[in-house]
Amino acid sequence: MPIRTAARPSQPPSDPQREATARLIVFAALFAVAELILGVTIGGFFAAGRAEALIFHAFRPWLLVLLACALAGRRWPVRAAGYGLVLVLAAIGEMLFLYDLGAEVRLWADAIAGLAAGALAALLFDLLIQLGLRVGARTGVVAGFGAAVALLLIPGGFSFYDRILMGPAPALDEQRPELMLMTALPILWGEGGAFDPAAAPAHSYRALEREFRVRPLDTLSADTLTGRLLLLAQPRLLAPEELVALDAWVRGGGRLLILTDPALDWPSALALGDIRRPPPVGLLGPLLGHWGIRLEPRTWSEPAVTDASVPGKRMRLAMTAPGRFEAPDCRRIVPDAFLVECPVGKGRAMLVADADLMRDDLWAPFGPGRHQRTADNALVVAQWLDGLAGLHRARVDGEVEWLSGDIERSPAIAFGLLPAGFALVVAAGLAWRRRR
Repeated sequence: MPIRTAARPSQPPSDPQREATARLIVFAALFAVAELILGVTIGGFFAAGRAEALIFHAFRPWLLVLLACALAGRRWPVRAAGYGLVLVLAAIGEMLFLYDLGAEVRLWADAIAGLAAGALAALLFDLLIQLGLRVGARTGVVAGFGAAVALLLIPGGFSFYDRILMGPAPALDEQRPELMLMTALPILWGEGGAFDPAAAPAHSYRALEREFRVRPLDTLSADTLTGRLLLLAQPRLLAPEELVALDAWVRGGGRLLILTDPALDWPSALALGDIRRPPPVGLLGPLLGHWGIRLEPRTWSEPAVTDASVPGKRMRLAMTAPGRFEAPDCRRIVPDAFLVECPVGKGRAMLVADADLMRDDLWAPFGPGRHQRTADNALVVAQWLDGLAGLHRARVDGEVEWLSGDIERSPAIAFGLLPAGFALVVAAGLAWRRRR
């Protein structure tokens, strides 16, 4: 008699919905990891000492384009869930990363702005890809992808994204104080001068214009020195009568900020000896000697970064380090005496033994806006001027949250990867349940 064996229960059918959910979670986790790693490793953003999420938001649109293509054939609820999960995972991971670095001030504001801008970008890319899919299937998806990439590459084509991240453009105060400016640095028109068709003001000058009503001076006299605040930045050789007028103006109550460099390090396309080049050394020796001050050169082997005695600000200097002042009657604002403040009659003069700090490439190579600069050089100058004038106000271009000191980033990266890791564990759990 044959022996009958009990039939084995058949495997339960796989759950397509659970499998799709697990795959979506894995994809979202990989997206968040990619955005974090790209932001940390590319562009030197955190090497510049910033503790903000803007660099992550710069990569986000490109990754969202790829995500829109990957989800092209899915129903709209699945696509919406995918975009939402991706943005939330990325935002949480980046917040944890920045928090571990010490960021606090802009943490929540940047995360919320990034979510809003990312959601709108995802909606736009999704519409382009879905429109292409309806028109021409796979060929249409490629066309939609090309349209999205073109939108990202065309100058101004994706400006709405930056506007959401940065908020409304700051409004200029029509009552901002007047600032007289005399300088031989090519910051007003560039080296070509006012008649050069390609001439444009430097970012340093534009930043000062947003903070003050700047009035450039060609000569110094009782007729031109009619304001209360003057910036003298590596000026040309002043005539004796100009030095007399300047001394009298300060002693009468004027407020003067001097940037004078004993070894100017300013890149120039002009030949040596061209009168349009700024003076390679400070030419204010007669005035400083009259005030009992001596400027001494000094060099360092590496670029210097200092807080410039302004809390929360960062200033980047050139390869040639600032000089130092021998000024017994003046107050040292920083220990190494490259920045001093001196009483002169009824007025005051602040002296900085450096003028390279006005170079755009040292602090704002792409623009002076908060999201583009790598230091606060021009804003530090504005802060010094405000201190001389007795003003207390926020900077128009906004504040940047800088890292303090050398912070090890590896633990912060591990901290930032936690949400993606948790998502992968959840996805693995869903897959394991499906196989049981």
